[in-house]
Amino acid sequence: DIQDSVEDFLEDHYDTENAENEEDMPEVNYASGVLTLYLPPHGTWIINKQTPNQQLWWSSPISGPRRYEYEEESERWVYSRIVDEKEGDNGEVNYDEEDTLEGILNKELEELFPES
Repeated sequence: DIQDSVEDFLEDHYDTENAENEEDMPEVNYASGVLTLYLPPHGTWIINKQTPNQQLWWSSPISGPRRYEYEEESERWVYSRIVDEKEGDNGEVNYDEEDTLEGILNKELEELFPES
């Protein structure tokens, strides 16, 4: 699941030895359909499950708020603006990796914690 993946990434990339106190430590929490990722001093990321409209809402201090819809053909969560743009076309959804929830999360974490 995504919480385990994020926790594994942080264990591999976050310098916990130089954290001066517990408030400097990253936190990953999941409760009631909300995943919260706190990465001091960078900020807080939130992924919120919106069951009635079948979306995931994303909030990031880097890319801002976004809504994602599940694209069944690719089995991925895709940025709603990309999906909306294609509704009038032939129905085919073409998108870049950064237009997916997984892609934007990976991009932002890799920018903050580049491979050494």
